[in-house]
Amino acid sequence: MFRGCRTISAFRFVIMLFGLLACMNVSAQTKKDRIEEPQYPGGRKELIKYMEEHMVHPAEMRKLGIEGEVVVEFFVERSGVISGVNVVKSLSKEFDDEAIRLTRNMPRWVPGKKNGVPVRYRMTMPINFKVKKHSGKHIDQSK
Repeated sequence: MFRGCRTISAFRFVIMLFGLLACMNVSAQTKKDRIEEPQYPGGRKELIKYMEEHMVHPAEMRKLGIEGEVVVEFFVERSGVISGVNVVKSLSKEFDDEAIRLTRNMPRWVPGKKNGVPVRYRMTMPINFKVKKHSGKHIDQSK
């Protein structure tokens, strides 16, 4: 007679334990971290302007009309400084070197934040190299 009561009590205890754990899990999931991605100063338009003004298409590749995309990965540190620049999609050594140079020389970014606190943030960014069509004279950018 007492054995049946123990089984029911143990069963109720297990059910209550699962219920408690389920409630704890739900409360942990409802508190989401607020993540803000790093931003180039002035936003996307200013980043494009920076790239256009500072990019040097490798001279030999420009003569051959070679275009393409290099994808770089880097960190925006809590201070906004760029570090750890790495090519994750290569086009050629010349293009890769230029993409690394462009990325390393960018001004400080507005850092990413987690719940309002600046954090180190890994970014991936494509850099597109296009041969510019000029009307009239040839402009030599290799100097």
